[in-house]
Amino acid sequence: MTKKWVSLLLVGLLAMFMLAACSGKDEASTDEGKSDSSDEEVTLKFVHWINEDVGKWEDVIAKYEAENPGIKVESMPLVENMNSQDYFKQLDLMASAGEEMDLILFSNPNDFAKRVDAGLLEPVTKFVEKEGIDINEVYYNGYPAINGDYYGLPMKNVTNLVMLNKSHLDKAGLEIPTDWTWDDYAEYAKKLTTDGHYGSYLHTWHNLYSVLKTISKEKDNLILLEDGTSNATDPMIRASLELRNQLENVDKSSVPFTEILSQKMDYRQQFFSQSASMVPTASFMITEWGQFTPEFEIAWAPWPKNKEGDKGIAPMGGDLISIAKSSKHKQEAYDFMRWLTTEGIVEQGIWTPSWKDADMDKALETVVNGSKKPDAVHMESLKHALTSVEASEVIAPPPYITEAYNEFGAEVELYLLGEQDLDKTMKNIKERVQAVVDANQ
Repeated sequence: MTKKWVSLLLVGLLAMFMLAACSGKDEASTDEGKSDSSDEEVTLKFVHWINEDVGKWEDVIAKYEAENPGIKVESMPLVENMNSQDYFKQLDLMASAGEEMDLILFSNPNDFAKRVDAGLLEPVTKFVEKEGIDINEVYYNGYPAINGDYYGLPMKNVTNLVMLNKSHLDKAGLEIPTDWTWDDYAEYAKKLTTDGHYGSYLHTWHNLYSVLKTISKEKDNLILLEDGTSNATDPMIRASLELRNQLENVDKSSVPFTEILSQKMDYRQQFFSQSASMVPTASFMITEWGQFTPEFEIAWAPWPKNKEGDKGIAPMGGDLISIAKSSKHKQEAYDFMRWLTTEGIVEQGIWTPSWKDADMDKALETVVNGSKKPDAVHMESLKHALTSVEASEVIAPPPYITEAYNEFGAEVELYLLGEQDLDKTMKNIKERVQAVVDANQ
């Protein structure tokens, strides 16, 4: 039995779970999923990974509930550590158990596409068409339709950048970078490394931290191409692995992968404890500090280029909010998510919105001023990091891209742990990614 048919079987079993859980109650809803009784109080279960301390969900939900009598929204963070990958594991467990949910938040297109393929999400195409809007005109970081349908609305606008400890920069006599390359990043990492801390930290997510140079490209920057074929032979993938190995195992200026795994390190902890001076990340970190409050000023630099003279490019995306296929209140869920991705996210004041009609300068100032320590954010460098780059091409990734990255990551770890050389690693990556493609096409 091929992996493709196993996937279809699992989707079928998931559907059976959901049908059993529904117990025929879908008959009490209209085609759009709106409750028949206007007197019935509707509770929308909104699952995500962002705790109340950071998300401030209670206030923004209270505002919506006050404006929409009869609607209640239950904020349900599924994890305590604000780690979205742990959240997706919990989400899948909930789905397989047939637990009720109405709204689902996604942090990246790969995990989003995987749940679209699994049949977990309801298309929102009919809702946006009824409203008469074009997602890609209303929101900055829109996305291509998947098999003719859209499955969520963009919420926050997230741009890749590098956050730096300004105190460490000052002590090393280094300026905040405004136009730099990955070679410059490596030099900074060496100069920032001391007996007390590393110059750099790269986390365990191989679809970001092991392909740094790949995602600095304007297009074709994923492990798979838009047509679902392999991109594993891209020279920038090899160059990215050489860069990471150089930082961690040769220069010893970035936390070694062995320590990251053995000590179960977290990027927030490493940066805010001042154990690492630089972390490539994205603009959600303007406020998403978790339980930490910076004791230093955070500087920001644009996403590094592959070489001097290249156009400044950075992946831009953001969280997507979707409707669960099993939701019995789909219209009410759409109404809330539409409000949350426009007026609501501005009211929330936590993230820069994807909504084009928002005042972005004002929104950014609101976001920073609403943080636990506004003075910790170096505003000049932040604005430059966000405005000096252009977005790389956005595609709807093939649904099996997560599987491809898992195969990629398994070989990368052997390389970073010193168990095989780069030539063997690249050969194995090519074969394992191609095997995923072959099993799904």
